[in-house]
Amino acid sequence: MHSLLARVAVTVFATTTVVVIGLMLVVNYQVSENFNSYLSMSGMHGMMMHHGHMSAMMGEPERQFVTSLRQSLFVAAGMMLVIGAAVSYYLARSIAVPVIDLNRAVNDVAAGDLDAAVVVDQKDEVGQLARAFNVMTAKLKTNTVLRQRFLAGVAHELRTPLTILKANLEGIADGVIAPDREQISSLTEEVDRLTKMVGELRNLSLLEAGQVTPDYTDVDLTAILRQVIKNSRPVAAEKGLALNLAIDKEMPNIWADATMVQQMVYNLIINSIRYTATGSISLTAVQEGTMAKIQVIDTGIGMAAGELENIFDYFYRVDQARAKRSGGTGLGLALVKQMALAHGGQVYAASALGQGSTFTLLLPIVHR
Repeated sequence: MHSLLARVAVTVFATTTVVVIGLMLVVNYQVSENFNSYLSMSGMHGMMMHHGHMSAMMGEPERQFVTSLRQSLFVAAGMMLVIGAAVSYYLARSIAVPVIDLNRAVNDVAAGDLDAAVVVDQKDEVGQLARAFNVMTAKLKTNTVLRQRFLAGVAHELRTPLTILKANLEGIADGVIAPDREQISSLTEEVDRLTKMVGELRNLSLLEAGQVTPDYTDVDLTAILRQVIKNSRPVAAEKGLALNLAIDKEMPNIWADATMVQQMVYNLIINSIRYTATGSISLTAVQEGTMAKIQVIDTGIGMAAGELENIFDYFYRVDQARAKRSGGTGLGLALVKQMALAHGGQVYAASALGQGSTFTLLLPIVHR
């Protein structure tokens, strides 16, 4: 008997049958005892004891009563068994069908169908199991899509510089391209870009795996933000952008990794410079409860609402052509997100198309 539905139904029905038979025996015994008391009170008990059998001393009315009573017991028992069979099947279905559906969905997922889901109509443990399975499948699908997108992004990002390097090196080998200073400088830039990308990919993988944790120290956030602005001014000056800094005078030190904090803020600033043609970029910092709230506000191209949920994904770019020209790898914001999470903080963006963007980085003032 391999069917779960059949096993559960038979088990419940067998239990019901045992209970019904037990009830019949108990009722029959109680009736016999009560009937003995009746015969005793009616003066037949002595005659019954003399002849040794109760039925021999009963008159026709008594025999009809006992026969009718036993027939009623058998009819009642039969009806109870029929009802028990129906209830057993219903209970078996309510238990087994969701499990069977869950098993079918598990097999579908194992076969590669990540859209498989279980319809949840129950609020008991089986329903909780089905909901947990649906959540797990949804996360698995999301992770699979992200992994596929990541691999596609890596392949795409590596192909362009490698193609450029290969074509130029072949040209130099064939004597078509002269290996002058300008040509070598161009090839060096491509190699630097590849090196930067590989380094960022390594850092991201280590952060996600928890193999790199912040080196916590008492960090002077004001000093770090001023240093980031100083380092970013030459890049902003090339595009004629103004850099503004506004820090709360009461801003306390934070317990964080100074190098990671500097890299997070620098990545946000560079990202804003990359997507801002004219205007300014402002860096602000205030204390908000137990968190340090750092914001980078630009007057750039902005983003549509549908792009905000993807902005921190690997290799995601709002403007592909502009990012390529500026040398972006598409990993800067993903690094900011992972570093913020490693600190127990978060980062998010608010934007409107053509109206600039605001990136908010929240970091705990005291390590949690």
